[in-house]
Amino acid sequence: TVILAVIRGSVCQQQFLSSPSPVVVSPGSNTTLSCLVENMGGECRWQKDGKPVGIYPGKYTLAKPDTEGDCSLTIFSVDLKLDDGEWECQVTSTSFQSQDALASSPAKLTVQVPPSTITLKTASQGTVEDQMMLRVAEDQLETITCMTSHSNPAPTISWQMGDQVLPSTKQTTTGERTEAILTHSFARSSSGQELQCVVSHAAYPSGERVVTAILDVLYKPTVSIARVDTPVLEDGVGSVTLTCNSQANPPARASWHKMGDKEGKKYPEELQMNPVRREQAGVYICQAENSVGRSEPEQTEVVVLYAPMMVVTQPKDKVEVMAHNRTVLTCQAEGNPAPKYQWIQTLSASTERTRSYTANLVVEDVGYGDQGEYRCVAINRIGGERREVESEPVKIEVTGAPQVVKQVGEVVGIHGSDVRLEAEFCSDPVPSESTWEWGGVVLPMGSEVDGRYKAELVPHPHMEDCYISRLTVRRVGLEDSKEYRLNVENKHGNDMVPVILKIKAPVPLLSVIATGSLLLFLLLLLLSTFLLLRKKQKLCWQDKMGEKEGSLGQNTYSKGDSKISLVNETTEKNSEKITPPSTKV
Repeated sequence: TVILAVIRGSVCQQQFLSSPSPVVVSPGSNTTLSCLVENMGGECRWQKDGKPVGIYPGKYTLAKPDTEGDCSLTIFSVDLKLDDGEWECQVTSTSFQSQDALASSPAKLTVQVPPSTITLKTASQGTVEDQMMLRVAEDQLETITCMTSHSNPAPTISWQMGDQVLPSTKQTTTGERTEAILTHSFARSSSGQELQCVVSHAAYPSGERVVTAILDVLYKPTVSIARVDTPVLEDGVGSVTLTCNSQANPPARASWHKMGDKEGKKYPEELQMNPVRREQAGVYICQAENSVGRSEPEQTEVVVLYAPMMVVTQPKDKVEVMAHNRTVLTCQAEGNPAPKYQWIQTLSASTERTRSYTANLVVEDVGYGDQGEYRCVAINRIGGERREVESEPVKIEVTGAPQVVKQVGEVVGIHGSDVRLEAEFCSDPVPSESTWEWGGVVLPMGSEVDGRYKAELVPHPHMEDCYISRLTVRRVGLEDSKEYRLNVENKHGNDMVPVILKIKAPVPLLSVIATGSLLLFLLLLLLSTFLLLRKKQKLCWQDKMGEKEGSLGQNTYSKGDSKISLVNETTEKNSEKITPPSTKV
């Protein structure tokens, strides 16, 4: 009996056969929320968003009020504000003791409304309407927001550029507004493409709506240089035109400035130098600027060629050097290409000697032969032509002990003739003592001995502070063959040079006559043969013979350092002893 009572009670308890399901409807339409109850003993009730809803004919009514266990609710003219929400079907208890009241799970009634507005916005430009130009900066992160309002449910928003889908940040919905933010950097090549905000919503007839912006990618300038030069860019002759070209959006203003210009002067995008001047030489920098930024610089160097100028020497005009010491002459000049240098020593009015091919002339162990005037020549080439300029003369003055600069080691004299021994020396100050010595005899300059030996001193005709010392021996004999020494001394020191005299016996007169006669006979024989061949027109070799004779006539004969002196003077001129005053101490 007890078991049957329990089963009967369980079977008679009310319960849901079906409960409300979520539903999506359009505004103004009618919809029914289904709710069927088995063994229903209580009353039907409905609740929206936790609050009870009454039955109002024409708005909220039970679908089948006469059908037992059918609590389905029909909503007429669905309204977003009134009807959108969570709906529950409830049934009161069969009795206060049964405690079998029912409450369904909430079922979402969605009143489907598409967004009323779709808006694009950027921080820099503000609102961007459909098909408007959207300005963005190249390679900079741009933040673009696509916003919708008054839609239910919230739409799905995506971004697209051409065929490329762009990722956006997480979509958010706040109240009636939904937005999706795109953070993206655009390349220059994207300019002119369409950036689309695609809003998908079931309420749209096509399922989506698109708002399009035309991209205008702004970028800072890039520059390039166009240059036109004459073949040779010489000061005052050549010309150059520099053009600074720029590519930018928006258009940029291009200009030139010269590197290192403290004034910061700017030149127009086309810079002409005609003619070009050497002070215009330098590195010129091309740059352009617009609202986005400044271009990276491009540069070109203007190299102006000019002949050497402004030659400066050290020392400026002269230098005094002690003999056997070291001295340096330096030279510096301006020019482009950089000049090469020569140091030239003037030996006489018609004789010069190149002493160095560098800017510095280093003279080691200075001697009297280094004394004189020097000029520095600065040289370069422009367009294949030599350009040069000379410095003012720099004089080297040498002081010190006497120094023999030229000597004849051996002199050969003919018996009975007069012989002259010579040596050249330099001395500054003037030598205090100058003598010839041989066999115990000491003969000062300007003196004679035995009526046969005479010593004299004369200034050198070309070399400053230099002299020629001569010893004349009259009517030399075999006994005069010996060594003769010239001694020269001043306050700084002395020098000595030996000269050897050799005497040869004269050639006999009879031998001279016989040799002369033989030569005369041979000459007459050669002349006769020549005339005979000329008459027979067989003188085809005369030109070659003449050339050979000419070349033979130019041959000379030398024998070491020997020198034959045949000074036969019957009357000698008076020689004065030369003692030039010294300008140095």
